[in-house]
Amino acid sequence: MKRFVISAVLFSLCLAFPDSLISGTLGNQGKEWLDTQKEPAAINVNGTWETDEFGPLHLRQDAGSRDVNGIGGSYELSGVVSGKRLYLLFLTGHTVEYCAVLTSENESSMDGTYSNRVSRWNHGERPCQEKSRPMYLTKK
Repeated sequence: MKRFVISAVLFSLCLAFPDSLISGTLGNQGKEWLDTQKEPAAINVNGTWETDEFGPLHLRQDAGSRDVNGIGGSYELSGVVSGKRLYLLFLTGHTVEYCAVLTSENESSMDGTYSNRVSRWNHGERPCQEKSRPMYLTKK
């Protein structure tokens, strides 16, 4: 009986383990992932972009900067432009929910993929899963 109670308490603690301790790790992995994209920005994505997946994305990229931030749906957006590619994290608080990699086709459209974050319990060096889905952006 005593062993059962101890097991139940430990299991309850695992379930109640603060997400913030794990999500901080996922957020750090997201930042590290963005930091590995090193090419100078060849595009500027400043403005509002329409997506089927997330609705409008409002992106801000200051002139001459590679850094991108914004909002889209219920997510904070953080990213970087590297060459003609946009690397974007969809965040809730410090938790990475999705990652996207989009390539500029022209000034008014981008296409690429997005993927879900890795499991909180099985995270590795990447913030998101290898399996991805298509994503298209058009400038409003």
